[in-house]
Amino acid sequence: MEPAPPPADRRPLFYRTWIGKGIAAVRRLGAPAADTGDQGPFRRIMTHLSWILGGKGYGAILSLFYLAIVTRGLGPAAYGSFALILSSTLVLQAILNFNIWQVLVKYGQEHIHSGDHPALARLIRFCTAVDLAMALLGIGAAALILWLGRGLLGMPAELVWTAFAYVVLFMLSIRNVPRGILRLHSEFSQTFLAEAVVPTLKTLGAVVAFLTHPSLEIFLIVWAGSEMASTLVFWWLANRSCRRAYGRPDGRHWWRVWRDNKGLPELMVASNFGTMAYTVAQQLPVLLVGSFAGATEAGIYRLAHQLTQSITIMAGFIGLASYTEMTNIYVKQGLRGVASLYVRLTLIALGLFLLLAPAIVLLGKPLLLLMSGPAFLGAYPFLLVLGLAACLQMATVSCEPMLMAAGRSRLIIGIRLAGTATLIAAIYLMLPEMGAIGAAWSKVLAETVTLLLLFGASFLVLRESRMPS
Repeated sequence: MEPAPPPADRRPLFYRTWIGKGIAAVRRLGAPAADTGDQGPFRRIMTHLSWILGGKGYGAILSLFYLAIVTRGLGPAAYGSFALILSSTLVLQAILNFNIWQVLVKYGQEHIHSGDHPALARLIRFCTAVDLAMALLGIGAAALILWLGRGLLGMPAELVWTAFAYVVLFMLSIRNVPRGILRLHSEFSQTFLAEAVVPTLKTLGAVVAFLTHPSLEIFLIVWAGSEMASTLVFWWLANRSCRRAYGRPDGRHWWRVWRDNKGLPELMVASNFGTMAYTVAQQLPVLLVGSFAGATEAGIYRLAHQLTQSITIMAGFIGLASYTEMTNIYVKQGLRGVASLYVRLTLIALGLFLLLAPAIVLLGKPLLLLMSGPAFLGAYPFLLVLGLAACLQMATVSCEPMLMAAGRSRLIIGIRLAGTATLIAAIYLMLPEMGAIGAAWSKVLAETVTLLLLFGASFLVLRESRMPS
């Protein structure tokens, strides 16, 4: 007797072809490797992402609470001055700060893979020296800017010394190196603990300030103190992690890193341009709106910006989780191994784009009223436009980690320069004609240009990976 034929697959044809294949591919990517018992790259990214979601997601939720406290405690005008101080500090730090953790992760993976722990120790010392030098340079530049350019920022004279004290503490809160060490070791649980210090202390401090004496100076002290406390925790955890993994390797002669790490200058410049372009795109419009329309409009713009960043913060999570894994895969498998992971992460980012864009439209106004009250309801139009810009940014979240891991630093520099130039030119043209909302539309235009260039560059790299070696 012949066995009964298997039951017919009644699922739709499109499911059996496209959706079914996609699910199978993701399962293969996340499956443990047969020969080593190790997790697949997609599953490792999901593990990293769960810890980042724990730390950053926790911070994003608390940021809504302390943002509500600050806006209600200060009001539109004082919050505008508060926003100008924070934004000017972030822009200054971005211009002078190399995103050194990316350098540490890329070359550190290579040294760990080859077992060269002294070279890793030299790299860590070099990165620490660079971070400290840039912090001191930033403090000097801040003093000069506050002395000569206070009027251009729209900052009252009585806030100059308060702003300078905040800049000093913020610049000395250098934690790129310990953050890079923890990511290098994939210790995202430890990163969660250190990252959680900032939003926790900001929330507790904001509550105390609101109940006692809600002034701009007190809130700045709380913000600076939370950054410094997080830095101390980061360094303690990173030092413990290094000693547990490598003991005390000889890190002398750290200037030899130029010889140990091929392409180091290019990657440092690329990491600086990436961070600078991103931060300038986020914070420069606040400063220009403050200079053009006053502190109150700057505060309204920044409130809308922070809300859109909180809603679309998933983009940063995916980027942080994927960069370490992409670098690791590139060291072991080359560009072909990175390409398949990039495609799947891009599909996830595009799906989040489609989910979050309507959420911003539907939830934006109720969230503004709940958090900050009717006085800040004028931020809703900014929220819609900046939400579109943030969603465009989210769609490209896997592009830059892939290009950095593949050593395409020059491409990233050119793309970020083009995006920043587009933003500045658009603000110059739109702000006088459209008012503060013109700065928001300028950001949409800049993100559109950046999206097209990043996807174009990624396509070229993917095509190269398909060519026979």
